[in-house]
Amino acid sequence: MRYALLLLWLLPTLAQAQPPMDEQLAAQYFQQGDFERAALYYEKLYKKQPSAYYYEQLYKCYVPLLRYDEAEKLVKDQMRRGDDPRYPIDLGSLYKLMNEPAKAQQQYDKALKSLTGDQARVRQTANAFTRHNELDLALETYERGQKLMRDGTNFQYEIANLRAAKGDVPGMVRAYMDLLETNESYIQAVQNGLARSIDFSVKDERSETLRLELLRRIQRTPDKIIFQELLIWMYIQQKDLTGALVQSKALDKRMGEGGQRLMELATIALANNDPGTATKCYEYVVGLGLSPNLLQARMGLLKARFTELANTPEPPREALLDLDQRYHTAWNDLGRSRDMVGLLRDWAALRAYYLNDADGAIDLLQEAIDLPGLDNRLKNAIKLDLGDVYILAGDVWEASLLYSQVDLDMKHDVLGHEARLRNAKVSFYAGDLLWSKAQLDVLKASTSKLIANDAMELSLLITDNLGADSNSVPLGLFGQAQLLTLQHEYDGALRLLDSLYRAYPMHSLGDDVLYQRYRIAYSRHRYAEAATYLEKVIELYPNDILVDNALYDLGRLYQDKLNDKEKARGYFEKLLFEQSGSIFVPEARERFRFLRGDLDRELTPEEKFLFQNKP
Repeated sequence: MRYALLLLWLLPTLAQAQPPMDEQLAAQYFQQGDFERAALYYEKLYKKQPSAYYYEQLYKCYVPLLRYDEAEKLVKDQMRRGDDPRYPIDLGSLYKLMNEPAKAQQQYDKALKSLTGDQARVRQTANAFTRHNELDLALETYERGQKLMRDGTNFQYEIANLRAAKGDVPGMVRAYMDLLETNESYIQAVQNGLARSIDFSVKDERSETLRLELLRRIQRTPDKIIFQELLIWMYIQQKDLTGALVQSKALDKRMGEGGQRLMELATIALANNDPGTATKCYEYVVGLGLSPNLLQARMGLLKARFTELANTPEPPREALLDLDQRYHTAWNDLGRSRDMVGLLRDWAALRAYYLNDADGAIDLLQEAIDLPGLDNRLKNAIKLDLGDVYILAGDVWEASLLYSQVDLDMKHDVLGHEARLRNAKVSFYAGDLLWSKAQLDVLKASTSKLIANDAMELSLLITDNLGADSNSVPLGLFGQAQLLTLQHEYDGALRLLDSLYRAYPMHSLGDDVLYQRYRIAYSRHRYAEAATYLEKVIELYPNDILVDNALYDLGRLYQDKLNDKEKARGYFEKLLFEQSGSIFVPEARERFRFLRGDLDRELTPEEKFLFQNKP
């Protein structure tokens, strides 16, 4: 009797819990593709509550099961309950599957005729057509809807997306341009849409279609500068900075912008290692005379020239001395203020690393530190530069003192971690291996991934190559060779590496020695020679920890410097398949896909659009 009363008390609770359980089971079977069982539960749920959601799920179960008669009955039942435009479209799609095209068209026409000047209804109808891949009818829906709208609303953005899904690039481009003609605030959305549908890394029919349409719009509506701005954006995406320069000059003259647009383009050019275009941008701004950008333009000219010479394998000394004189003139002409700190740092780098004038570089950096108004972080960054120059001059202890100051002052900042890393390297060069490793082991937990990786690599180098008998001589010689490389004493470094190899031919440092030879050859712009050293690392030390580094650096070398895309792709592919746990895998994958020509194209834009809207 007691159990009977308990059951009577629980019955309402069990009854209330049943629908959620049915819904969970229905969803689970549906996700597993078991539409037969899912349909059983959705039929029960729909009978109790004929909502739009249960209708849609049940319809999606009936169709793949080919239960067309039940699906037809379901749709008609729902049509009696409401005036949603998707129901006749669902029915029309069903008739199409049943090979009754006339009846299908009749339902589609019914949906189109039910359109009103209501924006929401137009979108509902178009979306319903899109779900059934009836893209032409979805386009017709938006086009009819635009004629019915009295408030000026247009659907050009949706039309452009549908044109893109159909692979109709000219139609897509026209729709986007029509949209911008009426509402320029859509510029970011338009750029995103164009980037999804057009591969700007190659000049093909798609990008040429956009270029020609933009030129037509510029000519037809010269008062709409949005099209000229979009053309500049397109040239930048294509890395055609010369084309962007021509258009930017024209727009700057027309709008009287004082060269601001050219300054922005110069920054992009320098970031893309195109100092020639950057120089032309800065020269244009300087030619304007007095303007808010004049100071930065003059400094930019010097930076562009420095970048150009730094990219030259053997820059002529006359050119370097000429640039040194230009820096001197600018320093005297432009006023000695904190705005000039960037100029001083570049000038110091020129003297230290190209003119072998470490003392002059030290004086310049000290002058930069003493400039009034510098914030503490910038001052510490310059101290790091100064420490590097002291290493170049052979005064490693003064460098260590500066690094320690920055470490202490910026203890919880990435700059402080960088200072500690450089200090650990100084100890390594000086042969104090155990203290260096202790510092590196702490830095392996740095929040900066680059610092942590560098610390880990050097720590492993010490651990793997410090002999069991604590013979630190080979590793000490290697550290000295690294220091000579840093000081640009390349011939001395190579002689030391040769002597190391002769004295310890079977030492575990063999792959590291080859890697150091690669770094020296790369610094001298001898890229073909550099590649041979990395190839030897892979050939002679296939199981050592530097193999993934070598594969990655070889891929970059052949892609960026030796212009052999096939070899580059091969090395990236080898890294992906043979070194799948490497930290270089994500970037290697992106480079591999780019070289293969299918970057971000597992699905085409058309396929992505269609598949994400399929029922």
